[in-house]
Order: sequence, then C-alpha cells, then structure tokens
Amino acid sequence: MKMIMTLAGMALIALGVPSLAHELTLRVDKVKNVNGSLLVAVYDQAAHYDSNNQWIAVRKIKMEEGPILIPLGDLPAGHYAVKLFQDENDNGYIDKNSIGIPTEPYGFSNNGGSFGQPSFEEAKVLVDKATEIEIHLR
Repeated sequence: MKMIMTLAGMALIALGVPSLAHELTLRVDKVKNVNGSLLVAVYDQAAHYDSNNQWIAVRKIKMEEGPILIPLGDLPAGHYAVKLFQDENDNGYIDKNSIGIPTEPYGFSNNGGSFGQPSFEEAKVLVDKATEIEIHLR
C-alpha cells in the first residue's frame, strides 16, 4: 500500500511540473523538384554547427511537393541553428561545382546563406515555446 501511495504521489508531481521541452517544426518551401531526399541537421553550439558534427537532431526526409513540414520533436529551451540541403542524387553530401558553390538546393534557419554559410549567431533561433520556422530552399 505504501508503494502505491508513493507512485501515486510521484505521478501527481510529474503532472504538475511544466514541460521544459518545446516542439520545433520546420516549414521548408521553394521546393523546385522532388528528386532525392532532404537532409536536416539541428545544432545547439557554434563549434558543432561550424564543424558539421554533434547535431542534436537529424532527419532524412523523402522529398515531396512543398511546403514540407518537418517536426523535430521536443527540444529543451535554447538557441538552435538549422542546416539542410536537398540531396537530389542521394549520395549523402551536398554537391558543389569546381569553385565550391553548391549545385543542390540548400537552406539555413533565418534564411541566411546568400554568400556562404551564415554564422551560428546569424542562423540561431530561440525555441522557448512551440516554434515553427520557415526555411527557403535556394
């Protein structure tokens, strides 16, 4: 009986504690074709963002007509930056021409990246409630 009361008390406490995680959803538009997959990575630190490793969420989505909604799950409150690209030939990396300019569609949170990858500071968004961000494929 004591165990049941303890479990019931813990359940009531858990129900009374506000959630510290918030849903992040991406809305990807300007889709020009449905070839390949969309590769998405979410980062919470500039060093990880710059080196393309230790992402906190990653998705591979089969391309479809846009806009594409991508729920990324519950994230702790904080700042996050998103990188994505359409891997049109499904080779696992973004193809570039001979001078390093991407030849496959790409995008970043806050829609930076017209002249190279934006910094983490330029791309970061605050997630402190359910948040939807729009990213335009270039």
